[in-house]
Amino acid sequence: MSTYTSLDDQTTEKSIRSSSNKRTFVLVGVLFITIIVVIIILVAVFGGISGPVNLSAKLNANDIMKHLRELQDAAADQPNGSRAVALGYNSSVAYILSQLNSTKLNVSVQHFPVSIWSAGATPIFKQNYPLVIDYKNQVDFQQFTYTVNAVSVNQTLVSVGLGCTDSDYPPSWVPGNIALIQRGDCNFVDKTGLAQSKGASGAVVYNTSPSLFSARAHDGCAIPVIAVSSTLGYGLLETLPLLTIETYGSINTYITSNIIADTIDGRSDRVVVWGSHLDSVPAGPGINDNGSGSATNLQVALLVDKLKYKPKNKLRFCWWGAEEIGLLGSQFYVQNLLDNDREEYKRIALNLNFDMIGSPNFFRGIYQASSGAADFPSIVNGSSMIQDVFEEEFNSRQISYNFTSFDGRSDYGPFIAAGIPALGLFTGAEGIKSIDYRTQFGGLANAAYDPCYHLICDTVDNIHVDALSQMSQIATAVFQKLADDEELVDKIALSNNRTLTNFSSKRKDLMGLEGKYVGTYDYHKLELL
Repeated sequence: MSTYTSLDDQTTEKSIRSSSNKRTFVLVGVLFITIIVVIIILVAVFGGISGPVNLSAKLNANDIMKHLRELQDAAADQPNGSRAVALGYNSSVAYILSQLNSTKLNVSVQHFPVSIWSAGATPIFKQNYPLVIDYKNQVDFQQFTYTVNAVSVNQTLVSVGLGCTDSDYPPSWVPGNIALIQRGDCNFVDKTGLAQSKGASGAVVYNTSPSLFSARAHDGCAIPVIAVSSTLGYGLLETLPLLTIETYGSINTYITSNIIADTIDGRSDRVVVWGSHLDSVPAGPGINDNGSGSATNLQVALLVDKLKYKPKNKLRFCWWGAEEIGLLGSQFYVQNLLDNDREEYKRIALNLNFDMIGSPNFFRGIYQASSGAADFPSIVNGSSMIQDVFEEEFNSRQISYNFTSFDGRSDYGPFIAAGIPALGLFTGAEGIKSIDYRTQFGGLANAAYDPCYHLICDTVDNIHVDALSQMSQIATAVFQKLADDEELVDKIALSNNRTLTNFSSKRKDLMGLEGKYVGTYDYHKLELL
């Protein structure tokens, strides 16, 4: 039997279905709008929902250059536009703080004292007998830094060989003699310290090559000390004449500072430190060395705040003072942790250091972890893991790179001496670009990577903007990878037993002894042994 449905019944059924569909559509629409409103409220109240943030993609070299111009302008009234400690450094600190204080980063300033040596009147060196000779400063001899006003008049020169141990001093030695010391075996501060303790009235240190050299005496040096070439040194060794030496210099103490800014978010037991030195030398504004690293550091910190980026590992942005006089700011920071806060010291997983990343005749350099093996063996494994991340980033961008020495010359030095893995990037300083590097990176062969290194011309016009852009983006990308990769950072942090190396013993002719923070603006020109 068939069932018949009338036309009126069909119409009623369609109407019911249509009404039901409309109600469903309205409900879906209301639900969608409600979800959107909730999202907006969450964004407004909680500062955003966790999502992908690409810091390097948002990093713009124009913003970094703006900071560099501000740093240069802030110290324009200083001699040579210098941002050095005791000159324009405080204006750089003020600018960085003015930018950071508007963020939600935890910002602090760490003050510390430094003592800076300055040359005085022109030193004097002359032979009185058997010949009468007035030697020329900076031609025949050169005063050691950290020698103060001191005079030795008409005293006998006595050879003490290398002058490293008591046994080097001959039986004929008497207090008041001038020590003739050969370069080598031990460092200069040990040589000058021993000479003073043996009662020397002065010291002449001669080179193993025909050139002069720059070096510093020990802290508290109270005798005149000079450097001479091997040619003059061997001549003095033949005759052992009567000499007069006069040196002039002074040491003044200043209070300077580091700036430290931490993210609120991230694991507090795995801190990733980005460091760059903020000071320059007295000779110029130091916009490549190291405004380039410091301005990049600042812009990344501002992006982290602006984009509400939430790292998995806590980030610490540091601007070091007094690097140019012996890495004193970073050394003070690390030593303070070792002396007063071992728990915080243990929380630091690694250090990234960016010092000179915009050199005009650049190469793209990654610190080579293995080159630090001889002096700092405990950090090689962890630093090699960081190196791998840098290499992966360069390769993924198809950008060529090479390696540079990992010798403790910049502010990563105190970190690796304290057993903390570190690494970073570098585009070159006073070194000369080879033909091979000209082929790989462009620019001029047989010319310095930075012809304005430590000179008055190290201004914003000295920056290679394309190099700065590439290096800053790669630095930021690696920084973010380490900020977000908990497993890798755990491996890096646990890669050694935090073996401490006596950093001062390795570079103590450049840096403070016995916890004293002293320096000289000839730091990068001084020689170790």
